[in-house]
Amino acid sequence: MSSPWTALLPAATVGTDRLAAPLPTWPGDIGDTISQAAGAATDPATALLRTVAVLAACGLAGAQGAAAPAELPTPAADETLPAPGPGLVFDALRQALFDSPARLPHEAFVILARAGLRLPGLLLPQALELGRRSIALRAALLPALGQRGLWLAAQREDWAYAAGVSEDDGGDTPWTEGTLEQRRAWLTRLRATDATAGRERLQAALAELPARERADLASALATGLSLADEPLLETLRGDRSKEVRQAALQLLLRLPDAAHPRRAVERITPLLTQDRDLLLRKRWQVDAPTAAGSDWKADQVDATRPTHETLGERAWWLYQLVRQTPLAWWSRHTGMTAAELLAWAAGTDWTEALVRGWADVLLAAPDDAWCDALLDRWPPALRMDPATVLGLLPPAARDRHLMAAARNGSQQLAIVLMQALNACPPGQSLSAELSGVLVRALHDKARDGALNTDYGLRGQLADFACVAHPSSFGALADLPRRADETPSCVEALALVDRTIAARRTLHTLIPTRTP
Repeated sequence: MSSPWTALLPAATVGTDRLAAPLPTWPGDIGDTISQAAGAATDPATALLRTVAVLAACGLAGAQGAAAPAELPTPAADETLPAPGPGLVFDALRQALFDSPARLPHEAFVILARAGLRLPGLLLPQALELGRRSIALRAALLPALGQRGLWLAAQREDWAYAAGVSEDDGGDTPWTEGTLEQRRAWLTRLRATDATAGRERLQAALAELPARERADLASALATGLSLADEPLLETLRGDRSKEVRQAALQLLLRLPDAAHPRRAVERITPLLTQDRDLLLRKRWQVDAPTAAGSDWKADQVDATRPTHETLGERAWWLYQLVRQTPLAWWSRHTGMTAAELLAWAAGTDWTEALVRGWADVLLAAPDDAWCDALLDRWPPALRMDPATVLGLLPPAARDRHLMAAARNGSQQLAIVLMQALNACPPGQSLSAELSGVLVRALHDKARDGALNTDYGLRGQLADFACVAHPSSFGALADLPRRADETPSCVEALALVDRTIAARRTLHTLIPTRTP
């Protein structure tokens, strides 16, 4: 179906003064509305703008193409959940969807679902548009759409990602008829209660799935993962899609007793040897391979060094072997802790290859001890954002590291805030203690006038307002003000105030826990 904007492009591009042709007409109610709005215009430019305004509003309401559909769609099913009516909650939702950082809509959708509510109809177009722009937002959005939201999503191609099935549909309907996000969520829930049934469901569907969906749904195997999943993972490891093969390898790293990790250990073991120093103390030595193995390709060990790689050829080979070896093996084999291994690697000729390989394994199979060791002594050879490792830790451990950085002054406040934001996934908040420490530091910065000049810090204020613990709402909304604030500073602080006000209202919907 052609876009309704196509006929307007010539006039909009060159201007109505240069293109005197009359505007096109549209049939049906849309055409009548355009005729009324544009017909009253005093000049062609105003008529064009009014036509665009009508088409934009109709587009948000789900209208498509230049003509009315030959047959009206089946109406939406009856709603099963109530929606907030006009009032503070509606205003807070509107603020979250139209004028807030990207994190606030996610929290708003999650809170609505927890409260057994759905989005009001007037906000559905904007919510669906946000979901179109952000894949990360979709899983939280779908449960809050309600029946009308699902219906509306089916009326526009670019909202089709949400045109799945209702969360109320029982049985396996989300798996057979739902969106990719709904299928992944359903499969993850099934794996949590019956890992075997979940594996069999995925295995039966693989032949019909495109590569992107095979890789996405394979991630659900992480729930309830066991050696029973090894045959399926080996099948996926031979997939024609690199993305699928990589997903399978990452899951196999969480199964150190599987055949693939054991082969990786067999390759790396001969490269580690022991000798004695001048005091006759045993010490470990590591050397890189001198040649690529003939069996490497079968196990996805990439022997071809990229052109712009900083590692030399032998270091690249060592890196490839390290990144397929489970982290736990290193401590068992050498008797060293994660912290001791990092210190040992710093004294070898192959520091970057070892550290980068360990980091790759850590991302695939998170380990708290290794996360702590890296964050306590960040290797200069590791070109990775520490927030990536912080995000692997449980919230309490994550916040402990951030608190230490905020209190000891080892990093600028803007950097600590950036790491906190990057490490805190949507839907989570920072702890009350960490939020309090960061808010007090922001008070000091605001009193000193730093918010006027530190645009990096100022730009993170609204995002921080989305992850701050509710106990810090009052203090964050009461940042010290100065008479010499720049317009940018005033605008940033106003957005903080609006974000805090919206979160306060939304949090009133969270059900109170009973003892």
